[in-house]
Amino acid sequence: MRTPAALFPFYSQLLPYVRQFEELQDEYLLRRLVSLSGFGLCGRDAAYSRNQPELGIRVTDTLEPDDPTWDVLLLTRAVGTEAAESILESEAERVLVCGKAVLYFGSSITSVPKRMWTLSEAYPGRVHIHAGETGMPVSLRVSNNYYNHLHAPVVLVGGLVEEADTSEVLLRLAVRLRADGLFFTGIVRHSIGKLFGLHTLDHIFDRKDLTEAEKIQKLNVFLKTLEIEERPDVIIVEAPDALMRFSDFAPNGFGIRTYMVCQAARPDFLVCCVPCDMVNGDFLDVLSLDFERRLGCPIHAAHVSNVVVDAMDAMQRHSISYVHADMNAVSKQVARWSEDSAIPLFDVVGDGIEGLYGRLCDAVTLGKRG
Repeated sequence: MRTPAALFPFYSQLLPYVRQFEELQDEYLLRRLVSLSGFGLCGRDAAYSRNQPELGIRVTDTLEPDDPTWDVLLLTRAVGTEAAESILESEAERVLVCGKAVLYFGSSITSVPKRMWTLSEAYPGRVHIHAGETGMPVSLRVSNNYYNHLHAPVVLVGGLVEEADTSEVLLRLAVRLRADGLFFTGIVRHSIGKLFGLHTLDHIFDRKDLTEAEKIQKLNVFLKTLEIEERPDVIIVEAPDALMRFSDFAPNGFGIRTYMVCQAARPDFLVCCVPCDMVNGDFLDVLSLDFERRLGCPIHAAHVSNVVVDAMDAMQRHSISYVHADMNAVSKQVARWSEDSAIPLFDVVGDGIEGLYGRLCDAVTLGKRG
């Protein structure tokens, strides 16, 4: 029987995990979604956060520890809201006082607040901290001294901006692979992925004692170790940042971390997630050539996201901000450009995963485990 759980705080980047929550694990049942006050989501359906079709799960902004409908609090840091860390710790303590359990998901061991460790000591057996990948043994067959080649095909899911549905595409591919009885290893950006047996790379990227070249070597060793330990039919990697520089005004991280991942494990299949206002067949062709030279892989398929970038804000504030268009705008763009684009276009959120999955199966051999 699944244990009823509440998720706090809920924010838009976690919508894909909420959407696929029950398909990706069988231990917990999601009963409550609680956002931080001021997010503007209270009383709304969870999908409102991205202007997508409703899920039937309403969001509140008040966590009630004595609510009898759930027993476990899933606690994760909201990206870009580090100032709210004390709120998370306080809410965790309130939940523990009421006799419930807390699962804390962090990017790495060093990122876990001291107060969470204190709570885990004060409430033994009821605080479970999931952070980092330091506990994974390095297989004797993995060398730390030279480049290790992966035998399983590597699928890279990346966006022209970080929030263009990369998590949505990866998780839907994961569910579809599982439905066909295929095994996958998943690398994601958000630490809550650990709940679903997925992995993150923050424990390597966040290290201050390594050069960039040494980080690439560590990434390669880590991915090879996962391949040996999990023996997947396919490895799916969510790009840790945008695939490329967005503009001269908003460099968007230059895609440095994604480049490093592609050096550690050359992708065999690239899904590019594109904001709907940037869909253009010629533009995608140019990008594909650039990615083939720089990342070692052309674009095999594109997902059209309902993300729309605020170009004026990028020029003024030198950072990427965006809104979410109506999903009809996505379907119109797909219909408009599909015939003129050599790269197949898909709307994974609206039409589902079948088209993209079929494209993957045509391009990459699945089902032969090493």
